Amino acid sequence: MADSVLRSSRLALRPLRMEDAERFVALLGDDREAILQMSHMPYPCTPTAAEEWIALRTQPGATTYAIARVDDDAFLGVIGFGGLPEMPGVGYWIGRPYWDRGYATEALRLVIAHVRRLGAKGLQAETFPENPASARVLAKCGFRERGLGRRNYPARGGLVEVRVHILHFATHDASRDADPKS
Repeated sequence: MADSVLRSSRLALRPLRMEDAERFVALLGDDREAILQMSHMPYPCTPTAAEEWIALRTQPGATTYAIARVDDDAFLGVIGFGGLPEMPGVGYWIGRPYWDRGYATEALRLVIAHVRRLGAKGLQAETFPENPASARVLAKCGFRERGLGRRNYPARGGLVEVRVHILHFATHDASRDADPKS
């Protein structure tokens, strides 16, 4: 499980806890638009569904973090990475009340710095064409769009078009990333 805490001046990326389920449901609940951006989250997001989602992401080896505000430990969303060790995929979700405050960008920069220290060559991400805000977060962090792909999202009825984004550490300026305090 994600057992270290990654910090910036405003955020702490900490291990998910079962008590996060209540806040998760409060933020996500019946927000179909947000749920459709996440993989493997049923609609509506019930307490049981949130607990099952968290349980899967707190197993040994999991690398999903709660995004919490440093000053009050408010649960803002989640971010995680996994897959190929040399080029893991990254995904994130920020609760709607916390949009447009730079939290996703800040959390992603913490993960970029962490994954770089783990020895990966880069990161990959996918966005849906109708989610330009997420593509902008990736671009701010140095990702480049590499084209279109198809991915299975059961909540969306099967295979759907996604935009593929890549960040190669060899050509990425590390000074752009937040400096996590472990």
